[in-house]
Amino acid sequence: MEQIRPFPQPDFIDQAEEEEAIRLIPAPDLKKWVIANFLTLGGPLHNPDHDHIAELLHDNEEFLAFAWASSAYTRAKRMVLGQCEKVMFQQGGWKKARQEQQMRDWFGFVPTYLITIDATFCDKANDSEFCALLEHELYHIGVERDGDGEIIYSDHTGLPKHYLAGHDVEEFIGVVKRWGPSESVKRLIEVAKNPPFVSDLDISKCCGNCVIT
Repeated sequence: MEQIRPFPQPDFIDQAEEEEAIRLIPAPDLKKWVIANFLTLGGPLHNPDHDHIAELLHDNEEFLAFAWASSAYTRAKRMVLGQCEKVMFQQGGWKKARQEQQMRDWFGFVPTYLITIDATFCDKANDSEFCALLEHELYHIGVERDGDGEIIYSDHTGLPKHYLAGHDVEEFIGVVKRWGPSESVKRLIEVAKNPPFVSDLDISKCCGNCVIT
């Protein structure tokens, strides 16, 4: 990689340990690194699958923000190391105002999507594990496509229509065993025959979105 990857500040993790609590802070350095490496044409890790994110960010920098969490949390008996969420405030009144204020205090704006990453994991992870976690979360920002696979653009904004995406393949082992693989599972099998391009770490087991599903 041409750029040194960002690391969380040690005192941030130390403070959380002293308080015996999980602390969160904005991570503009992480956003800058992701844009330069994953979302920029010619970047060391550029992936055209994320070009819709780059297009949306180019039009509006407030589309995406990143945050460090001082440590993982447990959900469904699994450690969550990363999570991509579409920022929505269902509460009204002061609850909504308080949550929006937190976003503005952190980032200067309320992002459309927020990716939170476990700083303690990233401090110890190797480059492949670090990149695999980040890219997994980027894939959760999906783009709508028509029957021909072409990106659908909004008539109102002229930008790609986006959504919080699940996996390309979601199926039960028993269904595949009894009835055979679907076309999407067959494609996954073909890809799985090749050595991993990034990492052998199963990120889906430590992603907040995937634990939900």
